[in-house]
Amino acid sequence: MAEQSTAPQTRTTPGRLTALIYSATLAAIFGVLLSEFFVAYQLLADHPTHAPGLIKETYGALLLGVALLAAQAVVVYTGLLRPVRENALEIARLKDSLDQHCHHDELTKVLNRMAFDNMIVRELEGLKRYGAGFCGIMVDVNGFKAVNERLGYDAGDQLLYELAQLLKQHIRKADCIFRWRSGRFLILAAGIEADKAALFGEKLSDLVARHSFRNGARIGVTLGVAQAEAQDTPETFVTRVKTALALAKDAAHAAVS
Repeated sequence: MAEQSTAPQTRTTPGRLTALIYSATLAAIFGVLLSEFFVAYQLLADHPTHAPGLIKETYGALLLGVALLAAQAVVVYTGLLRPVRENALEIARLKDSLDQHCHHDELTKVLNRMAFDNMIVRELEGLKRYGAGFCGIMVDVNGFKAVNERLGYDAGDQLLYELAQLLKQHIRKADCIFRWRSGRFLILAAGIEADKAALFGEKLSDLVARHSFRNGARIGVTLGVAQAEAQDTPETFVTRVKTALALAKDAAHAAVS
């Protein structure tokens, strides 16, 4: 379940493939020239009186052929293959950048809803087939609207970014965090049951409460925890996590009242 790296991976690009084909062709032609030289050399060595002096001419022709092949290789590589390879690498870089943009929230730099939609299907399938259990922990910033009104929207955005990075640093490597909407985040916690996920959520809540954000802001969060079940669909799982959050909020309000 851990977030996959978006760094470019080694792949055979069209430019690389073209270079390999061209290099193989050059090697084959060189091999043919070399074999022809050895055949001619052997014939002349066996019958030196038939063509005196031709060994030197054959050797010179071989060297000339190799020199022409080398010159051709340099010209083709610099004029054609290198630009093709550079273009292919640029296309791969742009594709990786697009994938990164499509699956990460622009503001907080954590995974977004599109990434969640892709991942939750795989995780539920893993739960049904292999029993790979996990929990959802929804984190909601208390009174985030009031935070925006008090500090301004730019400060609110900065706070969300800091919160996302704080949570990301303190979840386990096997876990994933997603920006849900506004001041909400969803964590998929791998391999734990609801009671342990609740304890994990309490630690995160205490961590946030003790953290001093930029410009001295202090916030609290409310968490809802639900364990994934084999019969869940993505929709029913999310609904149960949201319900758990709503119940936690109601309990917090009742405790204050």
